[in-house]
Amino acid sequence: MKNTTPSPRDGYDIALYGISDGTFYGIHIPAIICIVTSFTCAVVTLVLSFWSKSYRTFFSSWSKSDRFVVYMAMCDGLFNMSHFSDHMHILIARSHVYPRGLCKFYGFMLVEFTSAQVMLVNIIAINAFVLIRTDKKIKFGTRDWRLLLWTFGAPFVGATIAAGLEQFGPNGTS
Repeated sequence: MKNTTPSPRDGYDIALYGISDGTFYGIHIPAIICIVTSFTCAVVTLVLSFWSKSYRTFFSSWSKSDRFVVYMAMCDGLFNMSHFSDHMHILIARSHVYPRGLCKFYGFMLVEFTSAQVMLVNIIAINAFVLIRTDKKIKFGTRDWRLLLWTFGAPFVGATIAAGLEQFGPNGTS
């Protein structure tokens, strides 16, 4: 039996998810509401974190757990900004993101900040485990450079490799 379904050429020939079955707005509007809610929570967390403590003493007198809260809020806020841009672009255009370079940029940013959140959560979990099991504190270096390098650097390298291998672009979902 011969397969008559054509293979996608470049991603732009794949129908945007939700357009053909009428679920387009049912997907994107709730997504935007969730993104805005999450972003608002991240901003409130940052404001309240810096409300009573000085940013000047962030690395010197804030506890590691206080800094973790700020880092998590920053990761969430950055992810939400890139995700909001992608969804809003698609919602307004009711089409894939054009030009292709912008679509790739959105993909790069989504991979970077999603992966950064995962890396940070893993480090926080490992830190808690080590602290509880061995009563030792993991040292993240001056100004938390090791933590920040792992959190943002590793995803950046991965996303850069993916971009170099042309793995970003339209795929029917973005």
